[in-house]
Amino acid sequence: MEKDMRLVQPMPQEGGCTTKKITVPHYWKGGSIGNEHDWMEPMNWYNRHVPGWFDEVVIPADSLGFCYYPIIDLFVNDIAQLIIEPGAKLVVSRYGRLTIDGLTKKKIGILNDGELIVKGELSINRTNFTNVKNKGLIHNSGSIAFDQPMKKGLIQQEGGRFENYGETLFF
Repeated sequence: MEKDMRLVQPMPQEGGCTTKKITVPHYWKGGSIGNEHDWMEPMNWYNRHVPGWFDEVVIPADSLGFCYYPIIDLFVNDIAQLIIEPGAKLVVSRYGRLTIDGLTKKKIGILNDGELIVKGELSINRTNFTNVKNKGLIHNSGSIAFDQPMKKGLIQQEGGRFENYGETLFF
């Protein structure tokens, strides 16, 4: 019995598709009219999709000088890794909640070379190495939670500053 190959592989005229999930970094661009800083606005991401559980998120510096940095002001989807580039900024506001779930695949949960302001809740878990590698500024007046801190280390400081005026929790 011969298989119909169109069921196995899509035809080019059908636009093609894949059954394999390929993850590429989600880059922030911001500036969507009326929602310039909104993490949950798809148009604020270069690929026009809000990042989710398997995604690596990159917050680049605003090269145009508009200061369209992301603000998380509610519970958002977990992401696998967060990279804040030099000159970039991310704010987790008072009612915001972000979880970095390394899925035991990512070595570092947050690579911060910019500015991370936490007024709400930030959790980092299931990373293979350290939770945070900090070369920038982390300012916590909210709550930051880490898993297994003694095994992996909390924050690897590399010339950065960690200002902690809030809670630091371990689970």
